[in-house]
Amino acid sequence: MSMDPAAALDALGDPTRREIFERLVARPSRIGFLADHVAVSRPAVAHHVKVLKAAGLVRDDRGLLLASPDVLPALRTYFDRLWFEASVGETWLRDRFAVSRRVQWMGAEIGAPAEDAAT
Repeated sequence: MSMDPAAALDALGDPTRREIFERLVARPSRIGFLADHVAVSRPAVAHHVKVLKAAGLVRDDRGLLLASPDVLPALRTYFDRLWFEASVGETWLRDRFAVSRRVQWMGAEIGAPAEDAAT
């Protein structure tokens, strides 16, 4: 299942949500327990959990909040691609694309029927 990482990145951009998510990764908890251990009110914790759920980062199992790893591979792929592009640089990507287009064009020329090649 391919997931768009945008909602997860937006959700984890808030330090309180990131703290709640990290706590849930370490230990599934209930909202009351989280509210006792996070520096915001219980209604604020509930709001942050709602945002994390909408992003696919948290799920509820009969009142117990669990970190959902489903979106993490999409985030990993996003950051791996970003890291790769940043490390090889724009010039390499542009040159690689140009080579790819030339090979594609040459393949079309080679594979063309004889009557099309004559015209």
